[in-house]
Amino acid sequence: MAPALLHRRRCLQQLGGAAAWLSATLVGRQVQAAQDLDPRAVGQLTAWPPGKARPELKALTRDGQSRGLANYAGAPLILNFWASYCAPCRLEMAQFNRLLEQYRPHGLRVVAVNHGEMPARVLQFLQTVPFHGEVLLDRSQTQLPAWGGIALPTSFVLDAQGQVRLWHVGEIDWLGARAQAQLAAVLQG
Repeated sequence: MAPALLHRRRCLQQLGGAAAWLSATLVGRQVQAAQDLDPRAVGQLTAWPPGKARPELKALTRDGQSRGLANYAGAPLILNFWASYCAPCRLEMAQFNRLLEQYRPHGLRVVAVNHGEMPARVLQFLQTVPFHGEVLLDRSQTQLPAWGGIALPTSFVLDAQGQVRLWHVGEIDWLGARAQAQLAAVLQG
């Protein structure tokens, strides 16, 4: 076999092994996240597990500036992972706008981290669905799994000290009585 073809075959074999390792690693992380997921967290706000470490946030603004949780220090925060193709995510945007207005005196901020879409698609979405919070981009799709999320939308409520207090996976009624009471407790506490 020609040296160039032999080299190409070895590279493909190595890539195949790397792809298999990456796939197994990602599946393993999703399985671990699913095992850590309290079934009560689906569709409603649930307490963050005691002692569980808070992940760091690594995302970009639409103009390419790096953002982390330190950029939001001192204010209560809802960190939401979403995508434009996600119907419940679309519905949550209007609710987040209402929460921002309602809890403005408490300094609430809402940061919506887009999961993997092109900036142009995100901009197009925001032109049709108004959102008054801050939008970040995670083109690498690493942040949702790093936070233990396994589906969209997934949100985390952090207090003014940056501690994760509540979280949820899936659709939720942010304006419902239960969610409002839980959110108010974090904002006042």
